[in-house]
Amino acid sequence: MDPDTTFNRAEEFADKQKKAGASRLDDMARAVHGAADELNAQMPLAAEFAHAAAERIEKGAGALRDHNMRGLVGDINNFGRRDPLMLFGGAMAAGFALSRLVKSAARATPRTETHVGGAPHADAFPGAPMR
Repeated sequence: MDPDTTFNRAEEFADKQKKAGASRLDDMARAVHGAADELNAQMPLAAEFAHAAAERIEKGAGALRDHNMRGLVGDINNFGRRDPLMLFGGAMAAGFALSRLVKSAARATPRTETHVGGAPHADAFPGAPMR
């Protein structure tokens, strides 16, 4: 396989991964906006910060779609140097949004139980507390 073909394949793979990553970032931004909306009544300042973080995530998704990999790495490094607290805050907001997504997915997934003699069997969910 010649080097040009290998490079082109790697570039195609990176492009697919960028698109998938941008889509995930869009999902995360929507989740952060949703969390901010819920926080607004009780903690308006926190909600404002969360909305700002979500907007940054949306901008990041757009940049991911529009830039090549070398440019993206440089942009992230520059952003981290310019505004390390915002980068840290964005990471915190992303973690919060991810935990909300995981919790909502867990609630949406129906649980099935194995019954033995009318009661849930102890081995149906190893490590899970019995109800």
